Amino acid sequence: MGVTALACAFAMPLSARVAPLPPAAGAVVRLDPFGEALRAQLAGADPALEAFYRARDYRPIWIQGWGVKRGAQTVVQAVADARADDLDPESYDASGLPEVLARAASGRSADLAAAEIALSAAASGYLSDLHAPKPGAQMIYVDPSVAPPRLDRISVLRILGASRSPSAAVADLERMNPYYQQLRASLAALRANGGDPATARLLKVNLERARALPADFGPRYILVDATAQRLWLYQDGQPVDSMRVVVGKPSEPTPAMAGLVRYAVIRPYWNIPPDLVQNSVAPKVLRYGPGWLASQHMQALSGWTPDARVLSPQEVDWAAVAAGRVTLRMRQLPGPDNMMGKVKFVFPNSLGIYLHDSPLRQFFADQQRTDSAGCVRLSAAPRLAKWLLAADADQLGQPGPPETRIDLSQPIPVYIVYFTAIPQGRKLSIRPDIYHRDSTLEAELDRPANRA
Repeated sequence: MGVTALACAFAMPLSARVAPLPPAAGAVVRLDPFGEALRAQLAGADPALEAFYRARDYRPIWIQGWGVKRGAQTVVQAVADARADDLDPESYDASGLPEVLARAASGRSADLAAAEIALSAAASGYLSDLHAPKPGAQMIYVDPSVAPPRLDRISVLRILGASRSPSAAVADLERMNPYYQQLRASLAALRANGGDPATARLLKVNLERARALPADFGPRYILVDATAQRLWLYQDGQPVDSMRVVVGKPSEPTPAMAGLVRYAVIRPYWNIPPDLVQNSVAPKVLRYGPGWLASQHMQALSGWTPDARVLSPQEVDWAAVAAGRVTLRMRQLPGPDNMMGKVKFVFPNSLGIYLHDSPLRQFFADQQRTDSAGCVRLSAAPRLAKWLLAADADQLGQPGPPETRIDLSQPIPVYIVYFTAIPQGRKLSIRPDIYHRDSTLEAELDRPANRA
């Protein structure tokens, strides 16, 4: 190599000649004074926060330059108001936050690090608790697309850390559904007026149930409230129709659950629950003879596969079925007395819960309509079909093959809720606790809070 070339080689910047080596596993990352102070204060203090900040090389969320971001006050205000959510503000050091932020005005790295930790601890604790219902208040989400995101402390911190405006992210994470907002406002008004403690406890119980619901239900959705035994259809946040329903008996309660109605089945079979086959159908066949099955338009099948064949009554050991030694699949044929009626609406789930028509019209006139085995019977199934299926709903009154499936053009969320108290206008509607769930949830509210 010539002298000129050699000189040029040594004249190149070091970074252009030698690629920097990545830090060795376990090596200590060199940090600026703030990062060093943050790392030192987090060490052994809060494992969740320490892991979060270590993964982001101790970059701050709330500190900019040598001061606290103006938007940090949203956290202070949020945790100060936590009692409105039936949460304890001191769980998030609400009274200590202003002092920590005041000390951060010094601009010293240690004070800024303390403010960063306090703000993140408060925000992640409050916002994760805000969306965490107590045991006994949870919803069963049978379709993940309608389930609210799981917001534990780390999830909250990741959202805040990824946002260009952490204060805007806090405001977004504070957003709750309309039922929650109404219950929270009612609880605040009751406290302000020194209202009845029993009513306050009832509001708190139902606030927990509303906490389990997503902030946004979608532009179109179905809401069933088991305590009211009523179904509502919502469009753009407004109810456009409602109808009476029959829900599960206290011994077979309708669960609080949510899913997506994906299709309807016209002229459905009624697949008779095995326990009903054992306890009701088999004893009647033994008492009245095989002709009773034909009078009820019922069939026994050889199994649960699609190619199962229809059995003759003589092929079945009815005594063994009644004794529980044999589990038998049975169904009722479509027709005017079919327990599914003309149509059922399917939101796929492993619990066997549907919305469906019913021939038992007399039950819809009852004040308390709790007579099903858990499914939701509809008093006006054709109206729901028209809302969901549009022109395809005309098939309800037409002859055709059993179990005709009609897919919805767009799946519609359905939420089955359980509110024993809910504001309606300026009044509080208090409903019977038909499944005796309130006392269990009240006991959970009395337990000391366990913070993650």
